[in-house]
Amino acid sequence: MSTLMRRTGIGILTLFGLLAGQHVAQAQFGSPYGGGNPFTAQRQYLYNLQVGRAAMANSMVNNPGYASPFAGTPAYNPYMAYGGNPYAGFGANPYTPGTPGVSLDPTAGGDSNPYAPLSGAGDPYVANPYSPLSPYGSPYSNPALGPGFTLMGAADVMRAYGTVITKQEQARIMRQEVHQARLVTAKNKFDLDMYIKEHTPTFNQEQEKITKSILKRIQERSNPAEVVEGRSHNFLLDDVDKNYTKGTGLQDIPLEESVLKHLNVKPAGIGNSSLGLLRDGGKLNWPSALVELLTPEARNDIEAKAQTLANNASKGKEPDRNALKDLRLQVEQTMAQLLKKANSFGTPEYMDAKRFLNDLDASRLAIERGNAKAQVQYQEMVSKGEIQNVNQLISAMVKNGWRFGPALQSDEGAYRALHSALVAYDVALNQQVAAADGN
Repeated sequence: MSTLMRRTGIGILTLFGLLAGQHVAQAQFGSPYGGGNPFTAQRQYLYNLQVGRAAMANSMVNNPGYASPFAGTPAYNPYMAYGGNPYAGFGANPYTPGTPGVSLDPTAGGDSNPYAPLSGAGDPYVANPYSPLSPYGSPYSNPALGPGFTLMGAADVMRAYGTVITKQEQARIMRQEVHQARLVTAKNKFDLDMYIKEHTPTFNQEQEKITKSILKRIQERSNPAEVVEGRSHNFLLDDVDKNYTKGTGLQDIPLEESVLKHLNVKPAGIGNSSLGLLRDGGKLNWPSALVELLTPEARNDIEAKAQTLANNASKGKEPDRNALKDLRLQVEQTMAQLLKKANSFGTPEYMDAKRFLNDLDASRLAIERGNAKAQVQYQEMVSKGEIQNVNQLISAMVKNGWRFGPALQSDEGAYRALHSALVAYDVALNQQVAAADGN
């Protein structure tokens, strides 16, 4: 008998534990839309407590011989302590802050609050079917049940489809923005290229700028070498040639005959040699170093060949090729002898002799290349009085395509005087042209 009662008591306790555990799980971990609503936790545990006590009382009545191991010691039962609700601390209810009898808690049920959404019809433990928080009430209170679940899924599909369409349109807009940005970049690049091209000087503009700079330097501070070699004269002549036809009414700048006779001219673009030393018919004025170095026979032989070549050139005859070759060999031999005897002469004497031989060879080369005709024609114009000033000299040089050749040692004074006259004429001409153009 005792064994049967013991087993019966154990079964009742197990049943009580299962019932209590079920409601505890529902209260603590239940669905927010089901029986585990946290707003009904206190009422649910009161109900579970009453059911448990009733079951235990029934067990005691039906089994008077059973002795509960926890009788008289409720403190050892964790579910019996403090009213049997583990979520209610020492009898306090955090959900009922109002006064007794009239609770301000909208979740409080029972007859004390007839407006409570969980209040039943007189039964404090029956759910209100009209409560939006009731798990057993209106079917519209839980969207996860019935047709609401289907509508929610359809809404998600439609929402996802709308998101896809929106993203596609946004992608198209971004693609168009990229195309527009490329067009703007291309336009900016084109504008930049045009700006650079418009403000970048061309080759001709660069050359014109360089020419103006050189012209200003030659007009103000030409070096002696440029004057003696005739380079400054030719540069000024080229500048005058550009605007020569516009120079009407300019004052004449006279030139002495002594200056004009010491000028050497040559055809433009054919070397840098002119008849020069042989322009007076081949008469040579030997420097002192060569007089000492060469015998009278050697000097006379060289002078005879030079006069023959000069006379033929003045008459327009073809030069004697044998005489040109012999004169070249004699000049080279004399130059070699001068180098060997360089220490025997002073520096001025040595430099004069070397320059004389170079000028003689340049005259020979001018005859060989046919440049002597320009010098002969120029001297004829000077002797006839056709050239007496800068205007006439420039006119003859431009008309015949002549340029100035290097000066001889005896011509340097005439070249300096001519340089000054050309600078004055060129400056006056440029000022007149600038005034006519309105610059």
